[in-house]
Amino acid sequence: MKKQRRFTILLIFVLAVALNLVGCDSGSSGTDAEPTVYTAGSYINGSISVPCYWTGTTRTPLAGDGTHDAVANSIFVSSGSVYAAGYYNDGSKNIPCYWAGNVLTPLAGDGTHTSEAYSIFVSGDTVYTAGYYFDATKVVPCYWTGTTKTPLAGDGTHDAVGTSIFVSSGIVYTAGYYNDGSKDIPCYWINSTRIPLAGDGSHSAHTLSIFLTEGKVYTAGYFKDATKMIPCYWTGTSRTDLAGDGTHNSSAASIFVSDDTVYTAGSYNDGLKNIPCYWTDTSMTPLAGDGAHFATATSIFVADGTVYTSGYYNDGSKYIPCYWTGTERTDLPRFSSYNAVANSIFVE
Repeated sequence: MKKQRRFTILLIFVLAVALNLVGCDSGSSGTDAEPTVYTAGSYINGSISVPCYWTGTTRTPLAGDGTHDAVANSIFVSSGSVYAAGYYNDGSKNIPCYWAGNVLTPLAGDGTHTSEAYSIFVSGDTVYTAGYYFDATKVVPCYWTGTTKTPLAGDGTHDAVGTSIFVSSGIVYTAGYYNDGSKDIPCYWINSTRIPLAGDGSHSAHTLSIFLTEGKVYTAGYFKDATKMIPCYWTGTSRTDLAGDGTHNSSAASIFVSDDTVYTAGSYNDGLKNIPCYWTDTSMTPLAGDGAHFATATSIFVADGTVYTSGYYNDGSKYIPCYWTGTERTDLPRFSSYNAVANSIFVE
């Protein structure tokens, strides 16, 4: 799955960038009806990547320019309507966009260079997306309200990225990171005000997901020490480290909070392969791929006490999109025998 960009975003273990949070407070539906699971991602059709979402296991393709790669990175469902965010390539650059149902709405970068949307949130009738654009000298984090772009501040000189978005009471919260010339610093923005977060103080760290509940801001990601990546989440600016195998790289890609319990999803490496997992507070639950090859969890959602995670795994020859209900895996249909990935999940 090809991606064109000037810089590398360290969303570890991921074939396609998936950043993405889908955020909304969970709660009892008041009925015994089975919830509907929505996932978003992309599949390969011949030589190009096609964005899509799945309702249960039914795949719905989305439109790019019809000729070049496109990817759906994030999904949100509001009043039965499906929204997805991502990008499509026009032959020279990536263009950020969102889809409302199957209708594509392009978003503006600087008009000349690559830009991408990683995350989507719908509040009332307003669609919010977050990502970045390139201005010929650096990568600039931003969010879009509808199609109106709001740049966010890094250090003013070096690359920065917005990875995830959440809106509460009209206030826009965006997670991401910025480079200070020597390392990436995790952060989140409240509207346009940047709040730095702490890694180990010497090495790069990233926030990849954001969630807000009861006035508290939660973010998830990872930080590097001298030898490996360590998964973590921040409550406000207080960091809580999560366990991988203790020796190899691990990362938290998504966060959800329900009934004062913090749920994060990602993967850890055991020295041979990446293993998908989620953490309940700091307790890790491994998830099953094919048992022998790469797998990762990309997004998490909790509904009525049940944990849902999206992701994908390799069976030795191809990537297979999936989601897990608890620890039970449901594979999602691809196109023919080609690769596909699920980057985001929402449950309604």
